[in-house]
Amino acid sequence: MSHDTEQRLSAAMRNAAGDRAYTPNVDLIEGRGRQIQRRRRAWGATGGGAFALAAVAALAVTVNGGGAQAPARDLARPAATSGPADAATAEGPTVQLVSYLTNAPQPDGDATLLLRSQVQKDGRKIDVWDLHADNGDYYFAKTRGALTGQVAGGKLRGEEDGRRKVVAAAKAAATGDLTEGRRLMAMAYVPANPEVEPTIEAPGVRHTLSAEAARIKRVPGGVVGNLTDNWVWNNSMDALITGAGDPMVRAGVLRLLGQMPDVAIKKSSLQGQAVFTLTTDKIITGAPETLTINAETGLPIKFVSGGTIDYTVERVTIDDVRQGDF
Repeated sequence: MSHDTEQRLSAAMRNAAGDRAYTPNVDLIEGRGRQIQRRRRAWGATGGGAFALAAVAALAVTVNGGGAQAPARDLARPAATSGPADAATAEGPTVQLVSYLTNAPQPDGDATLLLRSQVQKDGRKIDVWDLHADNGDYYFAKTRGALTGQVAGGKLRGEEDGRRKVVAAAKAAATGDLTEGRRLMAMAYVPANPEVEPTIEAPGVRHTLSAEAARIKRVPGGVVGNLTDNWVWNNSMDALITGAGDPMVRAGVLRLLGQMPDVAIKKSSLQGQAVFTLTTDKIITGAPETLTINAETGLPIKFVSGGTIDYTVERVTIDDVRQGDF
C-alpha cells in the first residue's frame, strides 16, 4: 500500500490555514478521519501496516478467541500488588499507569514483532506480520516465516522518517512538556518548510460555523473540532504500533490522549484482564474509533474503526529474525 501522508497533510494545511486566523474546513477535518479509516482498512495484500492502527495483546490472550498467541516477552508489567488498574485518581484514569511506565525498564531485544489479526467490515479475516526495529526500520510479510527473507534482503517498507518522529514525539510527551509533545506529534508527518505553518490548537478547541456554512457542510449545530486533535490521535496510533515495545512511547501516548476532552477513557475488563477503552468523539475522527489497552501494561489490545484489529506483540532481535530463529 502506497503512503501519501506527507502530501495529503501538506495539501490539508495549505487549504485549512490562513495567514493567522484559523477557519475550520469541515471537509478536511471529517475527510482526514475517513482517509485514515480507509488507510487502516486497506489491510490485506500489501505492506504498510505501520500506519494501520493495530491493537497489541499484552499477555498470552486472544481477544477475538481465535488461535493461540505467543507469550509477550519482557514487556513492562507491574507486580500485582502495585498494579495501576485498581483505582483512578483525580488526575485522570491512566495517571498511575503512566507513572509506572515512565519508570519501567526497557525490554530486551531491539525490535517489536506484531501479528495483526484483522476482521474487516465484510467479515473477511486477514493476518499479517510487521517487524518494527527500534532504529525505525520496518519490515512486512504475509507470514511470520517470510520475515526472515525480508530482513535478510534488506527489504524495508515506507516512511521511515515519519515513524521515527511519532516515536520521538511520544517519548518527549512521556516526561516533558505536553504542549511541545502535542506539537511534535501533530507535526510528525508535516514536510519540512511547509508553505503554510499549521496552527497548533489546544485540546478540545471547537469552532462554530455560520448558519450558511453549517447548512452547506451539513453539520448539525454548526460546531466542528480542530485538525490538531485529529492529527494527534491518528499519529499517536502510529506511535503505538511503531513503538509498541517501548514503555516510554506508551506513556507519552497516554499523556497526550488523556489531555484531549473528546477522547473518553473508561475502565472495564476484557476476557479476564483489566483494560482501559479510549473512544474518540466523532468530532475528532468523523466517526467514533475505539482503542482498548491493557490497564497494567499500556499495551493496546484492540482497535475498532469499521473493522477490528487485534494484535500479538513480541520482543525479538533483528539478528534472530534474519537467521530464522525467532
